[in-house]
Amino acid sequence: MGAVKIAQDVYNNNMQFAHLDTDNAANLTTTASSTAFQGKHVVITPVSEDAWVQISSGTITGTVNTGKLIPFGSSYTTIIRSDEKIASSANVNVCPLGEQ
Repeated sequence: MGAVKIAQDVYNNNMQFAHLDTDNAANLTTTASSTAFQGKHVVITPVSEDAWVQISSGTITGTVNTGKLIPFGSSYTTIIRSDEKIASSANVNVCPLGEQ
C-alpha cells in the first residue's frame, strides 16, 4: 500500500479540508450589517487589515470595535444562526461552507 500524505500548514499542523460554496461568497464592507448568511456555516477572512467582527441577533449600528478580532492573514469559521446579523470593522470576505 502507498503512504497517505496529510497537508500541513507552515507550523506543521495538519490541515482540514471542507467544501467552500464560492458561488455564494461575498465581501462584507465596513460596518455594513448583513443578513445574507443567516443559518449558514461560514469562513470569514479579512481582505486587507485586521477586522473586528460582530455577530448579533440585535441591531448592529455605528462603528464595530468589539466582538471577535480576526487578524489579517487568518480566517475564522463560525455558524451564523437564523436570527443573527454580521458586521465588521473592515472589509471581510464571507464564504459559506457547503456544496456548490
